[in-house]
Amino acid sequence: MLVDEITVTLPRERPFGAVAGLVLGGIAARHDVTLDVLDDLQLALETLLEREEAERDVSVVLRIGNGTAEIAVGPFERADVAELDEQAGAELGLRRVLDAVVDDVTMEERADGCWVGLHRSYRLGAERAH
Repeated sequence: MLVDEITVTLPRERPFGAVAGLVLGGIAARHDVTLDVLDDLQLALETLLEREEAERDVSVVLRIGNGTAEIAVGPFERADVAELDEQAGAELGLRRVLDAVVDDVTMEERADGCWVGLHRSYRLGAERAH
């Protein structure tokens, strides 16, 4: 099965985050991702992109195929995503939202800052038909 990978680099201003969501939707459509899964991925991406409005751009690396969607978003200042180091609390914070919509959240320190990885499995169209 085909795996698509696309990197989008955007200014951090709020209106530009919608572009990443549109790209995600286009790639997801090629891979028969259900609307429920797509909605979850878009919510996770939107929630992350709202974290900080720093001077530097943010990159979104989308990799979808073979029943898995992987999204890497960054760079962030570690303090802006430090909540991900903790367990989800009772409040509706970043950790709780991401835990509800993706299978796994990871953080990785790179030379340019902290990157957040989002991972979500989905059933392929042929599997849903059975």
